[in-house]
Amino acid sequence: MHMEIVGSIGTLGLSPWWFAAALAMALVIADIVRSEVKVVPKPVWIAATILLFPLGPLLYLLWGRVGRPAEG
Repeated sequence: MHMEIVGSIGTLGLSPWWFAAALAMALVIADIVRSEVKVVPKPVWIAATILLFPLGPLLYLLWGRVGRPAEG
């Protein structure tokens, strides 16, 4: 049996969309850590972002993020 290993995402059976979702999750966690949040405390948002992946980051952006005042 001969097995060829190719260094591509397809080899791992992963879609590029999962990498985009993982990047979004990392960016959301960074935003949670450095800014104010609403509805629930920061540790709950971080846990929800990780445990409800890929839905968690979207929930945070819709309901947990405090609006930033417009600059100018």
